[in-house]
Amino acid sequence: MPPPSVRVHSDGPLFIDPVGSLQSAADRALIDIAVMGANRVKKQLYPGHGRITANLRNHVGGGLVKSLHAQIDAGELRYGRNLVYAGWVEGISSLNKRSVFKGYGMFKNVSDWLKRGSPEIDKLFEEALHEEFE
Repeated sequence: MPPPSVRVHSDGPLFIDPVGSLQSAADRALIDIAVMGANRVKKQLYPGHGRITANLRNHVGGGLVKSLHAQIDAGELRYGRNLVYAGWVEGISSLNKRSVFKGYGMFKNVSDWLKRGSPEIDKLFEEALHEEFE
């Protein structure tokens, strides 16, 4: 009697970590969204509207602070703290209350855009999930 033979063929990943994969995909999408949001803030800073030397514009950036937590700021992620006058230009400084200048609200505009939701944001999450589970 011939000995029994066993053949195993595996195609694709044998073990997957769905939670880790979802988290990784979400982190990738959040990085892209933060960079997109930072670019939207930068577009609002042009000569005559918050931009004199372009220093604030050059400090604006977005990135991942920790897993599932992205941030758009005026230099904190890259340089350790925001520019001193970023709050003044945004309009959240205590000096704005006593001044005629009430700020431009660039970060608030982007925050409102993110809260409204956008097909662009949905597409970034969709692409990240598709790449992760492909």
